[in-house]
Amino acid sequence: MSKIINSIKYEYLEIISCFFLLFWTISPIIEYFLKNTSLYTTYFTFIIYLIGIFGILLYVIYFIKLKKDNKFNIKRFIPELLIIILLIISIISTIFSSNPHLSLYGEGYRKEGLIVYIMYIGILLLASIIKNNKYMKYVLKSIIVSGLFITILPLLKDNFTFLNFVNVFCNTNHYGYYLMINVMLSLFMFIDNKQIIKKIFYLIIYIFFIYILIKNNTFGCYLAISISLFCLLIYSLIKKYQRINVIIVILIFIITSFCVSYFDIKIGERVYFKDTTGLISNNFKSIKEDISGIANNDEKVTNKAGSGRGLLWKEAINYTLEHPIIGGGMENLRNHYYEISKENKVTFNDRPHNIILQFSSFIGIPGAIIYLSLILYVAISNLKIMKNDTIHIMIYFTAMCYFISSMFGNSMYYTSPYFIILLGLLIGFIRRKEKIGLTK
Repeated sequence: MSKIINSIKYEYLEIISCFFLLFWTISPIIEYFLKNTSLYTTYFTFIIYLIGIFGILLYVIYFIKLKKDNKFNIKRFIPELLIIILLIISIISTIFSSNPHLSLYGEGYRKEGLIVYIMYIGILLLASIIKNNKYMKYVLKSIIVSGLFITILPLLKDNFTFLNFVNVFCNTNHYGYYLMINVMLSLFMFIDNKQIIKKIFYLIIYIFFIYILIKNNTFGCYLAISISLFCLLIYSLIKKYQRINVIIVILIFIITSFCVSYFDIKIGERVYFKDTTGLISNNFKSIKEDISGIANNDEKVTNKAGSGRGLLWKEAINYTLEHPIIGGGMENLRNHYYEISKENKVTFNDRPHNIILQFSSFIGIPGAIIYLSLILYVAISNLKIMKNDTIHIMIYFTAMCYFISSMFGNSMYYTSPYFIILLGLLIGFIRRKEKIGLTK
């Protein structure tokens, strides 16, 4: 076994890791063709387990090689250490939850129990092995290609009258997360390319994804992109990174948003969408009203704030305070929400629509702090080492954009892996700085 591991080069591990991640990036296309069959959503679940298990196995080989090559230093593996602590807390929380079976396996819709979270760890570790920009580009471009395929095909199939903005996902918000990722990746592909034809190509893709995202009306994702672009502008001005290109993509985002929101743009003469005049401005108006109501201590407005998120956040905090150390167990918050929905006669929701409150209610306040510490460590460490490398910046800002959107949204088994992959790649960049397992 020792000889076999010694014969495996770091680059081979990167290639295999890239190969498995490509399986994930094309999963929406496969789901599109399986949508009307009994296998629908089965592939998503299957590929998560496949990549997760192989990710853990490959990382074990990678870790053993580092030990043999005397490249292991625990100070350089802080992300993995935080993940191990997070896993231990999650296991304890599952054991002592009121419904261990639910915490372990999840429920039928979300499918996110402890076992799936362990698979997420495998996917993250798999992505962290990749340090070569070439392999990263394969993964990122594959996401865009898949996104174009499953977005354009329904429009063609339905004679450009596609109104059901769900696609292969179960909810419009989930589709919004996917579109958000593609908006961010396509804008950086525009920035990265020097050839005019390729720049125009990615510019068109960028505008197209913005258009579909706005029509999808997932305002949390739109807001996350807006914040990310503002942060990108600041970074660009300070670090002198592609200033003209960054200003161009921001202006295009603003212009496209205005046009789509205030004018019902038609593709040719065959497109028909319901009236969405003032779509974005209406959302901002709602936020303004919510803030005003909260400032005036209006409980009704507070509970309804953010499309009902106010009540969900408040009750998630109450539930967390009832189970502050190890939480109530994964998915057990849904039972509390069910009782609240009956008392307040509101629509039942199973999640708080905030990832930090989700973790605090699932595995307690210490678990939420560890998770947030992991994100901050990766974010700050990468910010220190970014050298105006567009691929690095692309992954960084796309990951941060997804994290911002998670402050208003839920995790889901077919969208969370995208963020996990990006997070894993960022961990790989930290390794690159330390020259651990770096290939040429």
